[in-house]
Amino acid sequence: MRKFSIERKLVVKATIAGFLVLALLFSAYSVTAYKKSPETTKVTYRTLYTERGDMSHAGFFSDESVYRNGTSLENYPGKITRRIEGVYRYSINPGTAGSYRAVLRTDYYVVSGKKRISLMNRTWGSWSGRFSGSFSLPVSFNVSSLEKGLKEIREGTGLYRASGDTYLLVEVDIPGRETFTHRVSLSTNGLGMLSLKDTSKDYKKVERYSKILDNRLGFAGGSVSVSTGRKLFPLMAILFVLPPLGFLHKRGGKREEMSSLRKFIVEGTPSEAEMVSVALGSVEDLGKVFDLVDKPIVHYVEGDRDVYAILDGEVAYEYLKERKAGDRG
Repeated sequence: MRKFSIERKLVVKATIAGFLVLALLFSAYSVTAYKKSPETTKVTYRTLYTERGDMSHAGFFSDESVYRNGTSLENYPGKITRRIEGVYRYSINPGTAGSYRAVLRTDYYVVSGKKRISLMNRTWGSWSGRFSGSFSLPVSFNVSSLEKGLKEIREGTGLYRASGDTYLLVEVDIPGRETFTHRVSLSTNGLGMLSLKDTSKDYKKVERYSKILDNRLGFAGGSVSVSTGRKLFPLMAILFVLPPLGFLHKRGGKREEMSSLRKFIVEGTPSEAEMVSVALGSVEDLGKVFDLVDKPIVHYVEGDRDVYAILDGEVAYEYLKERKAGDRG
């Protein structure tokens, strides 16, 4: 009796299956690696210092029947407002020493077409000094004096369309830092209402810090960087898929030889009955016998050989083929 062992064949199949599973696993890792960015930029901000300028103000009137002196308004009636008194305050945090200069001024000008022609400027007050952390200045916008000054300019130049911009300009200098500049303007609208514009200003000095972090993927109980995974995982997938492809290619070559008879081949087990064996020299001879006896071809493995047998009574016509190392099961 010819004995047919399937143990090595099962081992080969299990090994091939293992390679395919690993190839699929590393393919999945590859997809994950390419879906995730290799790096993350972490940005943080730190405030170095803050500066603030603010002006509080109140009006004083020629007629107190509606507004009492010292009333703070967003808009002051120009015809009854004699002056607007204010206090300008500056502070820096954390406290630092520096110097300041401030001027209360009116710039007189006329407009020709779209061009503004400067006439002169007049200073109503100026301040300067040093400070540490903060300082304050008393400021007075004398509306009566401002109206008188504009009238003098118009009469003195003969330019009765002349106008004036009145403003408080504050500049703060701290060594090694940008100059803090704050302009508070006195404006008049078409209804004759007076108002102070831009009475508050804040400045914050912020530094931006960025750090590039390598993103990582969990792998084999540890982790690898995404950039490494993009190189490693596809390579491993290719390496693990090559053995199954090679095995299938070899089997395909073997099957190609038997392709004309493949549909007549059945897997079987050697018979225990005593039979006369007739060795066939080629696949072509096996095909000729098959055409003559018209019986199925039984395939089994005996040692290191594939056996293709056609049983006709007590005669077994056999074609023996040596198995290659990769085919041995």
